[in-house]
Order: sequence, then C-alpha cells, then structure tokens
Amino acid sequence: MTRLAPAFRRKAIAVIYGLLCHGLFVGGVAMMICQMYFGMTRSYGRLEAPWSFLANALLVLQFPLAHSALLTRRGQALLRRLAPPAIASDLATTIFVIIAASQTLLLFSLWTPSGVVWWQAQGPILLGLSLLYGASWLLLARAIWDAGLGLQTGAIGWIAVFKGQRPSYPPMPAGGLFRLCRQPIYFAFAATLWTVPVWTPDQLALALVLTCYCLVGPLFKEARFHRIFGDDFMRYRRGYRYFLPWPIARAQRNDLGIYDIHAAHWWDGSVRWLRTLQNLVPARLAYFDTITQWPGKSVLDLGCGGGFMAEALASRGAKVTGIDPASAAIAIATQHAAAMGLDIRYVQGEGEDIPLSDGCMDIVVCVDVLEHVADVDRVLGEIARVLKPGGMFLFDTINRSWLARLVIVVLAESVLLLLPRGTHDPSKFIRPRDLTAKLTELGFAVSPAIGLGPRGLTRRFDFTFGTVPTTGIMYMAHGRKAGQLGQSTRAGVVQPPA
Repeated sequence: MTRLAPAFRRKAIAVIYGLLCHGLFVGGVAMMICQMYFGMTRSYGRLEAPWSFLANALLVLQFPLAHSALLTRRGQALLRRLAPPAIASDLATTIFVIIAASQTLLLFSLWTPSGVVWWQAQGPILLGLSLLYGASWLLLARAIWDAGLGLQTGAIGWIAVFKGQRPSYPPMPAGGLFRLCRQPIYFAFAATLWTVPVWTPDQLALALVLTCYCLVGPLFKEARFHRIFGDDFMRYRRGYRYFLPWPIARAQRNDLGIYDIHAAHWWDGSVRWLRTLQNLVPARLAYFDTITQWPGKSVLDLGCGGGFMAEALASRGAKVTGIDPASAAIAIATQHAAAMGLDIRYVQGEGEDIPLSDGCMDIVVCVDVLEHVADVDRVLGEIARVLKPGGMFLFDTINRSWLARLVIVVLAESVLLLLPRGTHDPSKFIRPRDLTAKLTELGFAVSPAIGLGPRGLTRRFDFTFGTVPTTGIMYMAHGRKAGQLGQSTRAGVVQPPA
C-alpha cells in the first residue's frame, strides 16, 4: 500500500486539475457565447457608475494582459509554481487553461451592462447574423482542433500526469487552417466579436480591446514557437500571412534589390524610405561624434548605399572608403560625391569579403547593414581584419525582439508602408547580447548598447530620429579592437585613400 500511495496521490491530483480545467473551460466558453450574442446585456455585474466603468475596464484588460504574460518565459515559470514541484512542469498547459478559463468567466459574468442598446437585428438579418456568429465559433473550434485539441483545452497535461508519463506535445501546427494564416485561432476569435446580432457600447468596447489583443498577443506566442521549433517555424513564418486568412504574393524577405531599383532617387528626396535613411544620419553621428574624432582618419563605410553616411563623414574630414554590393547605388554615390566636390573612394563589394588589406582602417562604420548580411559572423571577422589594432567599430542594427518585429516588419512595412515590403527578414535581427558576445570573441571591447528610434516628424511627416530609452527596436554601440595585427596581406585588394 505504501508503494501505491504516491501513484494514487498523483492520479488524484491529475483528476482534480483536469476536472477544474475542463469545467472552467466549458463554463467560460458557454458564458462568452451567450453574453456576446446578446451584446453583453445579460451579464451579472451590478455596480453603479462610475465604479462600473472602472470595473469593466479592469475586467476587459485583465484577460489580454495576463494571457499574454503567461506566454512569456517568466509566465511559464509562474505556471510551474502552481502545482506540486514533481509534476508542475507536466501540468503547465492544464494550469494555463485553468487561468485563462477563469479570466473568461470573470469577464463575461461580472461585466456590468450599461443598459444602452444601439441596434438589435430582427427577422432575416437576425437569422443571417446568428448563422454567421455560429459559423465564427465553428471556425474557432476547427482552428483549435488544427492546433491540437489536447493542448488547447489543457488535456495533455493532466492526462499525462494521470498515466505517469511525460506530456506528448503536438508538432508545430502547419496544416488545416494554419495553411491559410499563422494565427487562425486569433482570427476566428476576432470574427466572433464582430458578428453578434446585438450592438451596445459594452460590445463595442469589448470588441475593440480584444481585437487589438488578437493582433498583438500572438507575437508572444510566435516568440515561444521560435524558441521551441527554431528554423522550422521561421520557414513556416515566411510563407504565411500573420493574421488575415488568404494567400498573398509572398514578398522576398531581406530583398536587397531595392537598393539598386531606387538608386536613381537616392538623393532627390522623392522616395520616403530613402528620406528615412537620410534622416537617421544625424542621430547616428550625434552618438558616433562622442566616440571618436574624424579628421584625418581612414574610415570604411561598410554598406554605404548611395552615400548618405559616407558624405557626412567626408565633410567631417575623414578619408572615406565606401563599400556596397549594390552596383547602381555605388554609381549614384560616386556621381553625387563628385558633384559635391568630396574625395570619397567607392568600391563594389560585400561585407563577407571586404576588398581591403589587413589593418588598413582606423574606423569601420556599419549602419543598417548587419541585419541584412548573409553571414554576420564572417562580416564581423572581416571588419576585425581590416581594422588597425585599437581601431573603432561603430554600428547600429535591429534587435531580435517581438517589439522590433511589430514595429519594423508589421507596422513599417505592411501597415504604414514606410519601407518596401520584404526589406527585412526578422530572423536576421540580432540581440545586443549576442552581438556583443560575437565581437568579444574577436577581441573587441564593446560598449553598452543605447536605443535608437523616432523622436519627431518633419513637415513632410517623415520621422526624425535620436536616442530613445529602449534598445528593444534599434540600438547603437561601438567596439574597440585590441591585440596585435598579424603580417598577412591579401592580394587583389583596394587600398584606402592616402
């Protein structure tokens, strides 16, 4: 009997968690279906204004905020504290559903109705909307099935504990509705919010807040999928639309052809994204100017494009060499520098194979480049090679974070169209700590990163830039090369300007 006691106790705990999980899940879903169908007019909250407004705001915000927080690493760690330590990790999915279902029950049962009904469908319209509402819920059920019913309902955790096994998680969802978009669950849930036959201020507030959550919340889920499934998820991610469920003409990610295509307009101010690149130069130099003196220094502008940074450095007295793989951009940079009377040497080349001799540069400037290269380790090695001992590497790049993906890829490229679609591949973004580690291995002493981001607008409603309190989107830093330069040289290289 003594040997059976721990197994019996484990099974009893599993059953308790399972009953709690599925009971709350069914109750929460049923309450949500009913309350939204009637426009949140039949909920049980009875607070008087203005307390009802405050209570309703807290109720509607607690769901997306806590739900998203639990998808983060810290949230996952918290879930593991809510069960006996020996089985806490296995019960994590069950506990997550218990919390989410409890939040749903709280929201839809304790909401205080405003008592105002703006519109209520009648006759054939009522029938049509009711069918559409039901179809949205069936779509949501199918999406949950495609994602893994056991995982989405919390059954995987408690059943595994009951059987004395480890949970068997489903593979990364990529079939069924996931062939239409990456987030069919969130799309279907958003559809249920907007197909109700009764509209009230309550339903509108609920629909607006939870739709925003459906658009932003999945970013936390995708970050977790990237940690779990790695390159498999990134390949899937590149092939399917984030939210809207229909095929798209898939834009090439990290499309470097845009620099040749738009090269002729580099300096004429007619292309918004090129104006944005130009507006970044003062912000970058405001930081770089505090790091080094430019007059007389040999400076490589790696990834120079049409020459915005190179010309700014040359005007400061630097001896500048600009290198870029885009031939058309190099041509326009050369023409513009000559027209401005600036002595800048431009060379077509790639960062993975810099056509310069060893130890020939005092400074390498590399902005808006590292998030585009094919092999960042090789590029950094080449930068270290061409720098003199004690030389400076000044750079900025994009952080590998959910915030950067939201701002740079989703908003700037897809929504606001500030950048050409496909300019960036978020899998190439680099975390500050990862970049620091790579540079440290190459013998650089690296400074702490500082944030770079929008600070204002011009008369043409273009962003101006400067330092910002967060490095979550873009960041700048610098490194100083240490060590002794070897004696090796390379054949067939371009010498820097004397």
